[in-house]
Amino acid sequence: MADSAQGFWLEELGEAQRFNSWIADLIGPSIRGDVLEIGCGTGNFTGLLACRANSIVAVDLDAEFIAAAQERWQHDPRISFRCCDATTQDWQAAFDTIVLLDILEHIEDDVDFLQSMRRALRPEGRLLIKVPSGNWLYGTLDRAIGHHRRYSKKTLRSTLRSAGWCDRGSFYFNLLGVLGWWLNGRVFQRVTPPAAQVKTIEMLVPALRRLERLAPLPLGLSLIQLAVRISE
Repeated sequence: MADSAQGFWLEELGEAQRFNSWIADLIGPSIRGDVLEIGCGTGNFTGLLACRANSIVAVDLDAEFIAAAQERWQHDPRISFRCCDATTQDWQAAFDTIVLLDILEHIEDDVDFLQSMRRALRPEGRLLIKVPSGNWLYGTLDRAIGHHRRYSKKTLRSTLRSAGWCDRGSFYFNLLGVLGWWLNGRVFQRVTPPAAQVKTIEMLVPALRRLERLAPLPLGLSLIQLAVRISE
C-alpha cells in the first residue's frame, strides 16, 4: 500500500511543474553554496534546487528512484547522485545548505536524525525543511505514505532545539490543500486523493501564489522552516 501511494505522489508531483516551481521559489532565497538534498526521489526538485546552488548532491535510499533521477538530470554538471540511507551515513562538513522536502515526517527518530545532519554542514551552514503540518489532519493519507507524524510550528521548533538547531523563521504553505487532505484522509478514509484534485491545485497555482503573498497564513497543509546550528 505504501509503495503504491508513494508512487502516486511521485508521478503526480513529477507532472506538477507549477506547484514544484512555487515551492522552489519560496525556499530559493534560503539556498546557497553546496547543497545536500536528502530524499530526492526521482528528482522532481533536484534541478530546481541546482539552479540556485553551486552544486548539489542528491541522495535517496531507493536505487530505482536514483536511476530515474540520474537519467533525468544527466546533462547538468552541477548535480551528482548517491544511493544511500541518509540516517546511517557518517556525514562530514561538506555542505552549506541541507534540504529536507517532506522527509523528516518519515523518520521515526527525528531528533537523532537532525543531530546527525549537523555534522554535514560547514560553519554558518543552514537547514531548510518542508514538513506536513497540523497533527489534527493526520489520517489514512499519512499512514499510506509512511508518515510518523505531522508538525506544528511549536513541535517542529522543539524538535529542532532538542537536536541542536536554532529557529530562523517558518511559515505555513498551501492553505487550500488543508481542505482536500482533511476530506480525503479523515472523512473519506482514502489512501490517495483523486488525481483530478491534484491537477486542479496545479491549475490554480498562479492564483494561489498571489493570494498567499497577501498575508502570513494562519495554517497550511505544509510548514517550511529555516534553521541554523546552535553555536557550541
